Amino acid sequence: MNAFPYTLGLTGLTVAFLGGFWFLPGGVLTLRRRAGGELQADVRLAYGPDTLYRLLDAYGPNGRRFFRRMLYADMIFPMVYAAMLYSYADTLAISHPAAIIAKSGALCAAAFDYGENALLLTVLRKLPARSVRIARYAGICTTAKMLSFTLTLIALGVGLSMGTGGM
Repeated sequence: MNAFPYTLGLTGLTVAFLGGFWFLPGGVLTLRRRAGGELQADVRLAYGPDTLYRLLDAYGPNGRRFFRRMLYADMIFPMVYAAMLYSYADTLAISHPAAIIAKSGALCAAAFDYGENALLLTVLRKLPARSVRIARYAGICTTAKMLSFTLTLIALGVGLSMGTGGM
Protein backbone atom coordinates (compact mmCIF):
# COMPACT_ATOMS: atom_id res chain seq x y z
CA MET A 1 0.00 0.00 0.00
CA ASN A 2 1.26 3.47 -0.88
CA ALA A 3 1.06 5.63 2.23
CA PHE A 4 2.23 8.77 0.45
CA PRO A 5 -1.31 10.26 -0.02
CA TYR A 6 -1.95 9.65 3.69
CA THR A 7 1.34 11.38 4.55
CA LEU A 8 0.49 14.34 2.33
CA GLY A 9 -2.95 14.62 3.95
CA LEU A 10 -1.39 14.67 7.40
CA THR A 11 1.09 17.28 6.21
CA GLY A 12 -1.77 19.46 4.97
CA LEU A 13 -3.63 19.03 8.23
CA THR A 14 -0.48 19.92 10.21
CA VAL A 15 0.01 23.08 8.14
CA ALA A 16 -3.66 24.00 8.63
CA PHE A 17 -3.34 23.63 12.41
CA LEU A 18 -0.18 25.74 12.45
CA GLY A 19 -1.82 28.41 10.32
CA GLY A 20 -4.81 28.49 12.63
CA PHE A 21 -2.66 28.69 15.74
CA TRP A 22 -0.70 31.59 14.31
CA PHE A 23 -3.23 33.62 12.35
CA LEU A 24 -6.74 33.08 13.74
CA PRO A 25 -8.05 35.70 16.18
CA GLY A 26 -6.78 34.88 19.65
CA GLY A 27 -3.84 32.92 18.25
CA VAL A 28 -0.10 33.26 18.62
CA LEU A 29 0.08 36.69 16.99
CA THR A 30 -2.64 38.08 19.25
CA LEU A 31 -0.90 36.70 22.33
CA ARG A 32 2.45 38.11 21.17
CA ARG A 33 0.93 41.57 20.87
CA ARG A 34 -0.53 41.29 24.36
CA ALA A 35 2.85 40.18 25.75
CA GLY A 36 4.83 43.00 24.13
CA GLY A 37 6.22 40.83 21.32
CA GLU A 38 7.26 37.85 23.44
CA LEU A 39 6.51 34.30 22.31
CA GLN A 40 4.12 32.26 24.38
CA ALA A 41 5.51 29.76 26.84
CA ASP A 42 4.68 26.59 24.92
CA VAL A 43 7.09 27.50 22.10
CA ARG A 44 10.02 28.53 24.34
CA LEU A 45 12.95 26.48 25.51
CA ALA A 46 13.60 26.22 29.23
CA TYR A 47 11.11 28.74 30.58
CA GLY A 48 10.48 28.81 34.30
CA PRO A 49 7.56 29.75 36.52
CA ASP A 50 8.49 33.46 36.58
CA THR A 51 8.39 33.68 32.79
CA LEU A 52 5.13 31.76 32.55
CA TYR A 53 3.31 33.86 35.13
CA ARG A 54 4.72 37.11 33.69
CA LEU A 55 3.30 36.13 30.27
CA LEU A 56 -0.05 35.11 31.72
CA ASP A 57 -0.26 38.44 33.56
CA ALA A 58 0.59 40.30 30.34
CA TYR A 59 -2.16 38.44 28.46
CA GLY A 60 -4.84 39.68 30.83
CA PRO A 61 -8.15 37.85 31.31
CA ASN A 62 -9.13 37.84 27.60
CA GLY A 63 -5.67 36.71 26.51
CA ARG A 64 -5.72 33.89 29.05
CA ARG A 65 -9.05 32.76 27.61
CA PHE A 66 -7.50 32.79 24.12
CA PHE A 67 -4.53 30.81 25.42
CA ARG A 68 -6.82 28.26 27.11
CA ARG A 69 -8.78 27.78 23.86
CA MET A 70 -5.53 27.30 21.97
CA LEU A 71 -4.41 24.68 24.50
CA TYR A 72 -7.68 22.80 24.02
CA ALA A 73 -7.12 22.77 20.25
CA ASP A 74 -3.57 21.66 20.99
CA MET A 75 -4.97 18.49 22.54
CA ILE A 76 -5.62 17.28 18.97
CA PHE A 77 -2.57 18.71 17.22
CA PRO A 78 0.13 16.46 18.79
CA MET A 79 -1.65 13.39 17.47
CA VAL A 80 -1.73 14.95 13.98
CA TYR A 81 1.90 16.05 13.80
CA ALA A 82 3.16 12.84 15.43
CA ALA A 83 1.25 10.76 12.87
CA MET A 84 2.71 12.92 10.08
CA LEU A 85 6.29 12.59 11.34
CA TYR A 86 5.82 8.87 12.01
CA SER A 87 4.51 8.43 8.47
CA TYR A 88 7.52 10.22 7.01
CA ALA A 89 9.80 8.02 9.15
CA ASP A 90 7.90 4.98 7.91
CA THR A 91 9.04 5.80 4.38
CA LEU A 92 12.59 5.09 5.53
CA ALA A 93 13.77 1.50 5.76
CA ILE A 94 11.82 -0.01 8.64
CA SER A 95 14.85 -1.16 10.62
CA HIS A 96 17.09 1.77 9.72
CA PRO A 97 18.29 3.45 12.94
CA ALA A 98 17.24 6.89 11.67
CA ALA A 99 13.69 5.65 11.12
CA ILE A 100 13.52 4.15 14.60
CA ILE A 101 14.86 7.36 16.16
CA ALA A 102 12.46 9.52 14.12
CA LYS A 103 9.44 7.39 15.05
CA SER A 104 10.40 7.35 18.72
CA GLY A 105 11.08 11.10 18.71
CA ALA A 106 7.70 11.84 17.11
CA LEU A 107 5.87 9.81 19.74
CA CYS A 108 7.89 11.38 22.56
CA ALA A 109 7.26 14.90 21.24
CA ALA A 110 3.51 14.26 21.23
CA ALA A 111 3.58 12.72 24.71
CA PHE A 112 5.51 15.68 26.13
CA ASP A 113 3.16 18.06 24.31
CA TYR A 114 0.16 16.44 25.99
CA GLY A 115 1.88 16.69 29.37
CA GLU A 116 2.72 20.34 28.73
CA ASN A 117 -0.88 21.12 27.71
CA ALA A 118 -2.35 19.41 30.75
CA LEU A 119 0.04 21.23 33.06
CA LEU A 120 -0.56 24.63 31.44
CA LEU A 121 -4.33 24.10 31.65
CA THR A 122 -3.87 23.28 35.35
CA VAL A 123 -1.89 26.48 35.85
CA LEU A 124 -4.67 28.47 34.17
CA ARG A 125 -7.37 26.72 36.20
CA LYS A 126 -5.61 27.49 39.49
CA LEU A 127 -5.21 31.22 38.79
CA PRO A 128 -4.97 33.56 40.61
CA ALA A 129 -3.10 31.09 42.82
CA ARG A 130 0.38 30.26 41.55
CA SER A 131 1.85 26.79 41.50
CA VAL A 132 5.59 27.06 40.97
CA ARG A 133 6.01 23.29 40.78
CA ILE A 134 3.35 22.76 38.10
CA ALA A 135 4.68 25.72 36.10
CA ARG A 136 8.22 24.30 36.32
CA TYR A 137 7.04 20.87 35.13
CA ALA A 138 5.21 22.53 32.21
CA GLY A 139 8.48 24.20 31.20
CA ILE A 140 10.32 20.89 31.42
CA CYS A 141 7.70 19.22 29.20
CA THR A 142 7.95 22.07 26.67
CA THR A 143 11.73 21.73 26.48
CA ALA A 144 11.51 17.94 26.17
CA LYS A 145 8.87 18.31 23.44
CA MET A 146 11.04 20.68 21.44
CA LEU A 147 14.14 18.52 21.85
CA SER A 148 12.21 15.40 20.80
CA PHE A 149 10.78 17.20 17.80
CA THR A 150 14.25 18.44 16.80
CA LEU A 151 15.72 14.94 17.18
CA THR A 152 12.95 13.63 14.93
CA LEU A 153 13.69 16.18 12.22
CA ILE A 154 17.43 15.46 12.40
CA ALA A 155 16.82 11.70 12.17
CA LEU A 156 14.52 12.20 9.18
CA GLY A 157 17.14 14.36 7.51
CA VAL A 158 19.88 11.81 8.16
CA GLY A 159 17.72 8.95 6.90
CA LEU A 160 16.74 10.81 3.74
CA SER A 161 20.30 11.96 3.06
CA MET A 162 21.42 8.33 3.22
CA GLY A 163 18.98 7.49 0.46
CA THR A 164 16.80 5.15 2.50
CA GLY A 165 13.52 6.88 1.66
CA GLY A 166 10.88 4.88 -0.17
CA MET A 167 8.55 7.63 -1.38
